[in-house]
Formats: sequence, C-alpha cells, structure tokens
Amino acid sequence: MTAAAATVLFDFETEDEQKAAPCVFAHDRTICMTNAFATSGQHALYFKSGPWRKGLDEWPSFNLHTSVNDWRGYDRLVIDLVSVGDGNDTLSTFISSPEGRVQNGLHAQTTLPARGYAQWVIPLRKWPKKCNPANICRVHLFLSNPRDARVFIDRLTLLKKDEPLPVPDGPCVGRDLIAILTDGRDAMTRKLVELQEWQAHARDFLRFFEACQTSGLASPAMLLGTATSMEKIMPRGKFSARPVPKEGLSVRLAGNEYESVQLLVAPKCTDLEDVRVRVDGDLKGLTASFSAANIACDVTGYVKTTRQPPYRVGEAVSTNAAPGYVRTTRRPVLGWWPDPILGFLDGIAIRDLDVQSFWIRVRCPAGQPAGTYRGALLVSAKGVETVRVPFAVRVNGFTLGRTSALPLAVTFGPSANTQHESPETIAYAAALRADPLTPINIWRKHKREWVSFLADYLIPYDSLYHHSDTNRLDAIRQLKEEGRSGWFNLGYWSYPKSTNEVDMAKWREKTIPRLQKFYEGAKKIGVQDYAYVYGCDEVHKEYFPAIRAAVGEIKKALPGVPVSTTAYDHEFGVDTPLDVMDWFTPLTPKFDPEKAAKSRAAGHQVWWYICCGPHAPHANMFIECPAIEGRLLMGAQTVCQRPDGFLYYQISIWNSKRCITSGPFTDWDPRSWTKYYGDGSWTCVGPDGTPLPTIRLENFRDGLEDYAYALLLEKKLKSHADQNDAWAKRARELLAVPHDVMDTMRNYTGDPAAVYRWRDAMADLMDQ
Repeated sequence: MTAAAATVLFDFETEDEQKAAPCVFAHDRTICMTNAFATSGQHALYFKSGPWRKGLDEWPSFNLHTSVNDWRGYDRLVIDLVSVGDGNDTLSTFISSPEGRVQNGLHAQTTLPARGYAQWVIPLRKWPKKCNPANICRVHLFLSNPRDARVFIDRLTLLKKDEPLPVPDGPCVGRDLIAILTDGRDAMTRKLVELQEWQAHARDFLRFFEACQTSGLASPAMLLGTATSMEKIMPRGKFSARPVPKEGLSVRLAGNEYESVQLLVAPKCTDLEDVRVRVDGDLKGLTASFSAANIACDVTGYVKTTRQPPYRVGEAVSTNAAPGYVRTTRRPVLGWWPDPILGFLDGIAIRDLDVQSFWIRVRCPAGQPAGTYRGALLVSAKGVETVRVPFAVRVNGFTLGRTSALPLAVTFGPSANTQHESPETIAYAAALRADPLTPINIWRKHKREWVSFLADYLIPYDSLYHHSDTNRLDAIRQLKEEGRSGWFNLGYWSYPKSTNEVDMAKWREKTIPRLQKFYEGAKKIGVQDYAYVYGCDEVHKEYFPAIRAAVGEIKKALPGVPVSTTAYDHEFGVDTPLDVMDWFTPLTPKFDPEKAAKSRAAGHQVWWYICCGPHAPHANMFIECPAIEGRLLMGAQTVCQRPDGFLYYQISIWNSKRCITSGPFTDWDPRSWTKYYGDGSWTCVGPDGTPLPTIRLENFRDGLEDYAYALLLEKKLKSHADQNDAWAKRARELLAVPHDVMDTMRNYTGDPAAVYRWRDAMADLMDQ
C-alpha cells in the first residue's frame, strides 16, 4: 500500500488500532490505551516507565506495526506528545523494514518536556542502507534509563514537503491541558490521580476479561459479572468482580424482606448499545410461582466526586490471624462512584472499558410459600445475542414485620446546605430554594409517593428539627392507613436561657403550646403512642441545669411522651442532672454497653447515632465508604451492642440544581453537608421529583432486616424447650455475632460472605 499525503498512521481511534496497540501492566512499566490527554479524537497511548534501577530494563520499549509500508516521498513523521512527568527523559525511535534488526532502522530521539505538550518532528531524508523506505513495517519506541517518564503518544502523521504540521484538536490539548498547566501543579495532580485510577481500572478489567473467558457465562459480545449488594463496583476505577457462574445468580430472603444482587455488564470487543436486563417471566417452584413483579432490574447510577473530602474511609485487609481481618484507612478516591439506583431508565449504552452494574432487587411478599424458585434474567443489547442468566430465589419459612424492628428517629426534610460555608455557597442555597424546579422543591408534587417510599425502606416520615409543622400529620395519617406507623417527633425544642422564672415563662410560651398542638393532631389520628419530643442537639454539660428544668415542663404538659436528646451526657443520666431525660443518644464510638445497662436499670433508653462522624475505622455511610459498613452498622453491630434505637439527622440534603433525568453517569451533585459526600443525603430525586434510592439506603434496610432476624431467633430461643441442646447453643453463638463478622466497633469484616454465613445460619435455625 502506498501512502497518500498527510497520512495518519496511528490515531488510536478505530477498533483495529486499539486492538493493535500494545497493552502492558508490569511493576516497572505501563503501556495502554487511555481517554486522558488525547491530542486528536478521544484516545491516546500512555507510556510510563521508571525510575530505572539495576535489574530493570534499561530500554523499555514497544512496537507499532503499520500497514502503510511505502514511505518514499515523505520527509517528516510527526508525533504528538503530552508529557506529565518532570521531563528530561529521552524518547527514541527506530523506524525499520522487515529485514534485519530493529536497530538497523532510521533512528531519532527527543527529550520529553516537563509537564507540557510537544510535537516531535522526525526527518525522513537520510535512510540507513539496511532500511528500505519502500517497505517499512514498524515504529519501535523506547526510553533510555528513564527517571520519570510519563508520556501520552497520539496522532503519528506522515507529511510531504511543505505540508503544515497538524494542529492539536483533541479535548485535552485544545482546552484542558492549557487550563491544567495554567492552574498549576494541583490541577495536574488531580488529572494524574484520575489517570492512576483509570490504570487500576484497566488492570482489573483485563483480569475480569480473562476470568470471564475461562469460567464465566459465555457471551460473544458481553462480559457478565456479579457482585453482592454490599460491594461498590467502580465503573472507571479500581474494582473487584467475579464472572457470573454458569449456574447463574441467586438470593435468599424471608417474607416481607428485600434482598439484592448486582449483575455487571461490560463490552467484550465493541461498545454496547441499548443494554437491558429483565426477568424472563415468573420463577417456578415445586408447588407455587414467584411473581416477576417482585423482581426489579434497575440501572445503577454514578455520581462524581471532585474535591478531596476532610475524612478517610476504611477497608478490611485479610490476615491469617483470628478474626481474619484488620481494618485500615485511606483517603477517598475521586471520580465516579455508584450510588443512585435509576429505576426510570430503560436501555443504556456501555462503552470502552466501563463496567456497568444492574441492581437486581427482590421483594418477597408475606405468605409466599417457602422453597426455591427458578427462572432467568435476560441480558440484551442492540445487534447482540440475548444472554440467559439462570436466577433463583430461595424463600425462608418465616416472615419479618412491615416496620423497623429497631426504633428510628430519622429526618426527611429536603434542604440545601448552607452551614460553615462561604457567602457564595449561602447564595447558591438561596437560589435553589427560590427555584421551583430544584429537587428541594419539586419533590412535593409526589409527597405521598415519598412517604410510602421511605416506609418501604423502614423509615417513618419524620424530622428531628421541625417546629411542630402540623402539615406532617398528613404523612403520619397515611402511614397509619398503610399499617406502617413509626416514631415521630412532636417538634424540636431548645433549652431556656436560664432557670429563673422570667426566662422559663418565655420558654414555656414559645415551646409548650406548639408541642401540644401537634400532639392533639396525632391523638385525633390515633397514633399518639408513637410520639416523642427531641431537643438540645449535641449540647454540652454547662447547659444541663436549664435542660433539666425544660424537661420537667415538657413532662407536665405531655405526660407519658418520651423526651430524647443527643446532649453530651455520656453517663446516660446515671447520677447526672439529666436523670429526668428518657432517651439518650450518643455517637456510636461513645456508646458503652455497661453504662447503657446501668442507665436502663434507672428507667432510661440509650440509642446511638452517626452524622459527619465518626470517621474510619468506625462504620459510616459516606458515598466513598464501603457499602458493607451501612449493613453491618444497622445489623451485626446493632445486634452485638444492643442500642435501643438509631437516630440520623438528615437523609435529604440535596444541592443539585435539577433532578436526575438521565444516566448512568449523572450530573447529580453528591456534595451534601459542607465538604462531605453523602453525609445527610441517602436519597436522590428522579424525573419530576420522584424518589430514587441509593446503594447506601439499600444496605441500611438490609442491616435492619439482619437485626430483625436476630430478634426473631432470640424470641425462639427464649421459648425453646431445651436451653442446653445443640440448637440453643448454636443460637446463642449467632446472637453473640461471630468474630469473623465483627470483633469490635473498629474492627469488622469487609467480606460479604461472612455476613451471609451469619444471616443464613440464623435463617437455618429458624427454619428448623
């Protein structure tokens, strides 16, 4: 083949070019395709090596094999380079024909710039005697004793005499690189962090690809994987996934329970269009069916974190010592995180090396006969053969309640963040409040749907901080009609300025009547027994005398209504001025089971809570926290420590300008409270203000259901005839929570299999 003028040899945009590009992930070098720092189109070739030391390759290299063979008449080869290293490394080439050694080719070299862009122009006039310019087959590129070589290679172009150099027009050099270099090292560092995550993703993708080829469910066009509901699979970052086994996927659950599993789909060779997952009709059991209407196959959505938050997150590292793991912490990775579940989406595109999760959620209705039901999930894409994935649901022989077995005090009060921020942020929040189409406003069109949605996740419609908003009584009435009533707050209260009569009179006037008004409204509905009063949020001990006086007034006005606080009384009312309080709520690290037992003996309850703290290694529910933490906190940790309830200050801080209407990569702003991601925000808003759950909300409910298992087992144990037989012994072991699930509040498993073993063992005992 003879080249035409201005022939582009490699631009790394076509499928053939990408297949032909080298791919190496070794401890001393990386060579791979990337969508970062392209100078033309969307892709470039990344070449990293160094620093060189004895024992490593002095000349790390690779070949690009060209189908353009006749280079006569061309006087230049131009290669675009974007160097993100410190510079001064030498990049060289041998351009050679098939005959003889590579070193017999035309040689050229250049010095890489320090964090900048360059066009490497290679003259093609003086060909070596042993190299035939009419029969060129390869461009051999190599580094010499590299120190910090990190270069993106793009658009190798042949030019004739007097033809102008090609102009960079890619998304990076044309715009982003200039901004990055202008912004300085911090911007460059952020871009490199993204690149490092992409490299980690590419390595994991190759491992996933190979595993699917050897042990997974076969498909000519798709890679099919699976993960539990307790894992977060990064679509473009480091991830760990297993191929779907030939026997398919399965879940196990009880009546009135939800349980989920993830089905992962990635392109095998070319991009996938209109990808859908659906259940293939009802599942069949021996004597009954399991309705397909109880199985949702939803697209998992992604939100992007862009600034380093002020916390670390935890991860469990396996060891050979009991209990088999240790907990470490790390800075959260920036990038695309799985979080919202986008039930409104149908077919989606999956491109490049993206790994897309589909959230398979099963709901078991009460009264469903116990047994195993079998069927299939269908995975389809445009122009691709549909894949049938076997799917089984095993139903236990017992049923959970329709409300949370653990008392909850959780705020749902959509708002934007304004605390501890700049005037610009406060102005931004004000603009959100003024716009009727923002999530914090438009959700009201679907208020009844939101009330039922939250109840599906075992959360009663409530707020810790409302000031006796009687409009909330409509939601409380709705929950009673649905048979799902839960605890609700009559209104927030704060302590009086002092205990003198003037200040107490002012306090009574602005506090007691509004609490009584809400109570009377609840009494008309017939749910007054679920009422409590919350106040004095995280107040210190110098205000305890005033709080004590206020509690006395509330109890006179509302006898029998529990009074709750997160005030910092870590003796929980034992020999303290707050012995008049009913419910104490410490942060989870401050919960002390021995002190809690003494407090209960004195007639109190001791709950616990999380918020923007605690940080790792304690469990929390930020977007970057391992998903398993939410389930362990509400399940195993609650079973082990036995708080009387759980409090959370807010699940609907929404800072986005608009609802989520597309995906899977969304424009939802994941920033919630100040610089945190996901703190105070466990829900998202879909088209027209409709509710969307998150992976974190799913794990919150799953943990509460694990706790409900333990309470049912505990009840059976109490009525068991022989307290010394093997069944009773095993029940006590499980109720104590095995060490492979949880050792302490700071040290707990990261392995979903350990949670399933514990949960299924409880189910087995109850099914016996």
